[in-house]
Amino acid sequence: MSTRHRWLAGLAAILMLVVAAGTALGYAGEVAASVTVTRPSGTLKCGVDLTVSASIFDAAGKPISEQPVAWSFTSTPSSADKIKTTDTVTNSSGTARTTVVLACVPGSRSIRAQADEVSGSAVLNVTAAGLPNTSTLPGRAPAPQDLAAFGTLLAALALAAGGALVVRRIGLARR
Repeated sequence: MSTRHRWLAGLAAILMLVVAAGTALGYAGEVAASVTVTRPSGTLKCGVDLTVSASIFDAAGKPISEQPVAWSFTSTPSSADKIKTTDTVTNSSGTARTTVVLACVPGSRSIRAQADEVSGSAVLNVTAAGLPNTSTLPGRAPAPQDLAAFGTLLAALALAAGGALVVRRIGLARR
C-alpha cells in the first residue's frame, strides 16, 4: 500500500471516529438515567381521579422531553385499581402524568413509571380515612304516626280475614 493510500485510510478512520463519538455523545442526552415518581399528597381517597407524575432526567440531570413513559401497578390489594392512561409522554419539563382510580380497599399499592430501561415507583396507600362513609345503622327511628298507620293497616287486615283482634297499646320511646 502506498503512502498516499495509508494517509487516506488513516484520515478516513479518524473521520469515522469523530462521527461515531459525536453520535454517541448526542444520543447520551436522550437516554433516561433516572425516574422520580411523585404521588398526590395527603390522604388518598378511593373512587376518585388521582394524578401521579414522573420526572425523567438524563445522565447530566437534564429533563428529557418527548420521552415515552409506561405506567403499571407492581403490587395492589385490589384488581379494581385502574390506571386510566398506561402510556404517556413527557412534556418540555421532562414530566409525564397519568390518572389513577383506587378501589375502596384499604392497603398499599406500588405504582411504577418506566422510561427506557430505568424505572421509579411510589406507594399509594388507602386507609380507613380514605374510604367512603358507610353505615348499617338506620337513618332514623320510625315516627309514632308511622306506627299508628301501620297498626291500623294490620287491624284492618285481621278483621278482613275474619280473625279476632286483640288491642294492645305499645309505647315506643326514643333513646
